Amino acid sequence: MLQVPALPNYQLQQPNYNAVKIDIHNPSVGTCPVQQPQYNPQYTQVTNPYYTYPQTQLYGYPQAVNQPYYQPVQQPYYMPQQPVQQQPVQQEPIQQPFPPVVNQCPPCPPCPAVPAPQVVEIPPQAPQQVNINQAPQPAPVATVPAAEPQQTPQVEVVPPVNAAPQVDLNGFIAKLSNPDFEVQANAMEEIANMVNDESQKQKATELLDSKIVDALTNIINTDSSKLAGPTQEQIDARQKLMAGQQISDQEKALATTITPMEQAERNKSYAMFTSAILEKLYADEVQKLTGTTVPLTELPGAMTIVDQLKDNPNPMVRTSAIEALSYIQNPEYKKDLTTLFTIAKNDQDKGVQDAAAAALDKLNQI
Repeated sequence: MLQVPALPNYQLQQPNYNAVKIDIHNPSVGTCPVQQPQYNPQYTQVTNPYYTYPQTQLYGYPQAVNQPYYQPVQQPYYMPQQPVQQQPVQQEPIQQPFPPVVNQCPPCPPCPAVPAPQVVEIPPQAPQQVNINQAPQPAPVATVPAAEPQQTPQVEVVPPVNAAPQVDLNGFIAKLSNPDFEVQANAMEEIANMVNDESQKQKATELLDSKIVDALTNIINTDSSKLAGPTQEQIDARQKLMAGQQISDQEKALATTITPMEQAERNKSYAMFTSAILEKLYADEVQKLTGTTVPLTELPGAMTIVDQLKDNPNPMVRTSAIEALSYIQNPEYKKDLTTLFTIAKNDQDKGVQDAAAAALDKLNQI
């Protein structure tokens, strides 16, 4: 049995890989009658107010929009009377060589006296009374005919349509959980072809589901020791077939028949290959989205493959585990994988030794 030391426990932080109530009850207040104060009858109550002044309401009336304007009282203006003195007009004789012209018109009457200016007294205007109890009248507002409402275009609301999954996930889970080993093998082959096809790789990302990983893990951990294995007749027939001896058709059919135990062991190898393919796809998607590398111990299903390399008694399964780990190799995993493959080179089975040596050569090229 191959003894492989346990991998170092890397304590790495796993990155994120995925996209006054107040209850008030009715309070009860104990009410008691309040005694009204008793007035001493020996003091006569005042019936008339001490001060007679108009009472003005302090609150509760609207304020006027504009304050009233009171025109000041104008005082009469008296103009002083001044006598008007008329100055006589002195006419000088015109010295002309001609004889003077005799004015035969009668003399002009004297100008009438200018009457004294009359003083007109302007009576003061009474202040405008404003009724403070009357609400102010709003100013007239010019009415503008309302414009015709514009017709808003109707927008058709299309409800969102949920994108249908491209992969029948439940169908794959049902096939991987089927007790028929051939149905399991066909489902794993279909998954591997989908991931390796570049045109379907985006669709294959829907297979990165924990239920798919659990189904593959169950296949790897299947206990095949209780299943029927090859009989001695089958073993003899296979040895003759491999040696190139002449065998009958009945012996040939017996030699090529796969027993349930062999089918279970074969599916373990298939499941490790399929798991490694999904692990690589998972690591590539995380690297693309976050720019970080998932540690080897954090890859879903990777430690299950390592356990098969350490503990499975079937050399064919141990060889398949080495090849599966070599498929997901990454520069970040070089140290861990080098340790595993170096120990596997000392395996007692020649096939396991050769597979470990080939994996180390491939690992040294990166």
